[in-house]
Amino acid sequence: MATVYDIDTGERSPALEARDLSVWYGEKTGVLDISLEVPANQVVALIGPSGCGKSTLLRCFNRMNDLIPAARVEGEVLFHGENLYDPEVDPVEVRRRIGMVFQKPNPFPKSVYDNTAFGPRINGYDGDLDDLVERSLRAAALWDEVNDRLDDSAYALSGGQQQRLCIARTLAVKPE
Repeated sequence: MATVYDIDTGERSPALEARDLSVWYGEKTGVLDISLEVPANQVVALIGPSGCGKSTLLRCFNRMNDLIPAARVEGEVLFHGENLYDPEVDPVEVRRRIGMVFQKPNPFPKSVYDNTAFGPRINGYDGDLDDLVERSLRAAALWDEVNDRLDDSAYALSGGQQQRLCIARTLAVKPE
């Protein structure tokens, strides 16, 4: 991942930034006038009560709100300085670059292996898929628990294992 530096000061620019971001679902406000900076390679926690807009904000970062018919987004979301809501930006490409794992596990009705390999396959990955699946499952701390069950249904895994499988599936497409 490239690090972005301010040309005048030499300081690191945020990897992800929201500027005056507001989201509405029809007449209902999801988030209102949010501005924040997320530095590269840092852990950031969004903490708040249920319904306060945490998930809405996260969905803005990879344009998942575009898939909700009544959603309207105003403001800017910048990724390494690029406005993700610019009309020229392809939302599918944004989702390739910025992965999202949902709070509730949502494995596909496929095997453990096929869940992990799904994204690379549809994106035309031409490397060693077995190696990529193993590396992704290891990165999600799941390999040791499933390496002899790769052909089993993802639904046969425990809830925690399903969540880590979804993390592995996201990591397999190598988001930034």
